[in-house]
Amino acid sequence: AGRKTCPFHSHGYQFESPHDRSSAHFAAWHSPKREPEKFGLHFKLDDCRVWMRLHFWAMRESGVWEASPSFADYYCKFIGHFVSVYERTATNFVRESARWSSDPENIQRYKASGNRMEPGLFGMPLRDAMRQLPLEERNPDDDWPYC
Repeated sequence: AGRKTCPFHSHGYQFESPHDRSSAHFAAWHSPKREPEKFGLHFKLDDCRVWMRLHFWAMRESGVWEASPSFADYYCKFIGHFVSVYERTATNFVRESARWSSDPENIQRYKASGNRMEPGLFGMPLRDAMRQLPLEERNPDDDWPYC
């Protein structure tokens, strides 16, 4: 007696809609909205960074971030914990993604480019991406997000 599923088509294949967390991940990897070259691939660091930036922007836009800074802090840590399910290195980029979402110029550039993140974000080697972070976020020794 699980959740009802429905068929959907993506890139010439037929799938069933998600009925649990595992099948939701599978459906997302095979989404018709994904680029053909990413079809079926597990999420990578760049995918996670985009996802986090959009989450934090939505939270700011809804007013929750400003209304409850303590919840915003908790939510960043929550995302930091769960994003590692998709990509273990993504936790290092949670705070960067939160900062990105706070800059109106970033949002303007995102909208002006047809709701696409800057091309340099995609396919960037981890070493180069880590260099963009403040030193304390590269290899946090304070056990963040668990503190």
